[in-house]
Amino acid sequence: MWRRGALLFAVVGALAGCSLFADEPSQAPQPCGAVYSAQTCLAMTDEAASRSHRTRDDVTAIDIVQFPTRDEQGALITRMGGGFYARLTFTDGTMRDETMCAGVPSGPACMDEPQLEARSVLAGSGGYHDVPCADPPPSEGCGNPLASLEPSALKAAAPLRIDRISIPIDHVGAYEVPLGEARLPNGVLSAASFGFTDPWPLDVSLGQGVAWIDIRSLEPDGKPFQNYFDHGWRPGVERAEAVLEFEVLWFKKGAVLGIRDVLVR
Repeated sequence: MWRRGALLFAVVGALAGCSLFADEPSQAPQPCGAVYSAQTCLAMTDEAASRSHRTRDDVTAIDIVQFPTRDEQGALITRMGGGFYARLTFTDGTMRDETMCAGVPSGPACMDEPQLEARSVLAGSGGYHDVPCADPPPSEGCGNPLASLEPSALKAAAPLRIDRISIPIDHVGAYEVPLGEARLPNGVLSAASFGFTDPWPLDVSLGQGVAWIDIRSLEPDGKPFQNYFDHGWRPGVERAEAVLEFEVLWFKKGAVLGIRDVLVR
C-alpha cells in the first residue's frame, strides 16, 4: 500500500496548483521511527544511502525533515507535489539530506508496508501490446495483428517453468542471473512472470524493491522482446533466454533471494 499521506499531498497539491507546505510552519526534524514503520525506515535508509554509494551499515541515524516553507529572503516557497528530506547521519559524522517520495511516490520507501515487486515486459510495466505507431486504422506493418500460431510451432514449443530457486547474494550492486531457456511458438511471447518466496526479506534489500525478468532472443536474427508488434511473428519456434535482473543495496552474510513460480512461454 502506498503511503497515504504522501500520495494525498501529491494529488491535492497538484489539484490546487501549489504546495500544501507553503502555508505551513517548518517542522523540526523527527526520528524516522517516530513517523514511519521500522521496515519503511530501513527501506528509506537503503535508498537514500545508496545515492552516496553507501549502505545502511554506514548510517547511524535517519531523520525526517519537511521541505522549508520560506527561502533565505523569507519569501514563501510554493511547490507542487509532496515529499520530504531524509537526513542521514553517517558513521564518519557527516550528514546528508536526500529528497524522498516527491511527485508520484514510488518504491518501498514510500509504502506503508514495503514489499518486493516482480516485473517483466508483460507484468508490472505494461506497454508490450501498445500499438507502436499511427492512430488506427494502422498502416501496413504498423500494429497489424500477428498471424495465428502454427499447430506445428505450438507442438514444438517448450515453456520455461521453475517452481523454486534460491539466488545467493554476495555483493552490493547489479545482478544478472540466467534462469533457463524457452522455445516460443512463432516467436510470440505470451507469459513472463515470477514471484518471491518472501514478499519482504529482512536479509537483503533491492533497489526500488524491484526484480525484472528479461527475455532475450537466442536466434542470430532475433529481435528484442520489447513490443509485441515490433518483435513480430516468425516461422517455427524462437529460442529465448530468461535472465533475472536486480540491484542489491544491502545484504547480510549468507543471504539468498528466493524466487518462485517462474513461467516463460
